[in-house]
Amino acid sequence: MLVAPDVAIGVGMISFSVLLAVLAFVSKAGRRGAIVVAAWLIGAALFGGRALAQGMVNPVDVRPDASSLTVLSWNAQGVPPEEMMDRIIAVVEDRAVDMVVLPETGSVIGERAAAELERLGWRNAYFGPEGTAVIVRRALADAAGYQVVPGNPPWAGIAIVPSSPSATSPAIVAVHVQRPSPGHLGTRAEHLAWVRQMCEDNEYVLAVGDFNSTLNQLGGRTLGRCADVAVEHRAGAVSTWPTWLPSWLGVSIDRAMVGPPFDPAASTFEVLRDVDTSGVEGWGAGAGTDHWPILVSLAGEQG
Repeated sequence: MLVAPDVAIGVGMISFSVLLAVLAFVSKAGRRGAIVVAAWLIGAALFGGRALAQGMVNPVDVRPDASSLTVLSWNAQGVPPEEMMDRIIAVVEDRAVDMVVLPETGSVIGERAAAELERLGWRNAYFGPEGTAVIVRRALADAAGYQVVPGNPPWAGIAIVPSSPSATSPAIVAVHVQRPSPGHLGTRAEHLAWVRQMCEDNEYVLAVGDFNSTLNQLGGRTLGRCADVAVEHRAGAVSTWPTWLPSWLGVSIDRAMVGPPFDPAASTFEVLRDVDTSGVEGWGAGAGTDHWPILVSLAGEQG
């Protein structure tokens, strides 16, 4: 996958600058060597500065207003459904989660996860063609009258809309955007265009999930009328992938974006790093998932 890991690039450029400086000193390259070192340091500052501007501080244990709607999103592909649900049930109960979004996780896992949540009153699940799922508390689903929106591009995710959108029953775009790899850029553009159109066509919309995109790759903090929640809380570059790298070296590709009249600054965003992402022997490759789950709560309207 081709991503824009600003911090890793910045660190690499600084390290290479130090090496160049040592070589320039040893070889007595003088002014020419100093210019090369300065150029690399400027490049490092640009990459690092961009990440700092977007924010790298992960809000911890955010407790929004009790009237907020809280959504947990996790690309948990690679973790068995029973294990996955055991790991997030505590989050669902402790943080009063109203919806669970499972991008790319697969229909088998999604269906079994929905079954696991039945004992907590979650009896409504919606599935995309590749298995991206949205699981909703029964009371909320019944009150909102959610329906799947047809016509989404293959493998882009799934969208559900209520009969009457509101702050407590928004339209949900569960996102799994094609990664930016050679040979798939057309598909990626189609996926992003679909998310953008959903943001344009709906009031009270939350687009959430695996965007496979940093803010840089989206061209900024907005996509259509939807605005990124994390960047409003100095967390726009907080790593969500991969789980096996230190957080300061990872990339922010799992996102939550809200459309008006939601106010992204009044909503909350958190990367859950205390959830076990490890694999289980005999399930898939046994490596687990390479995404951290994210938790977003929606509250407030734009003035």
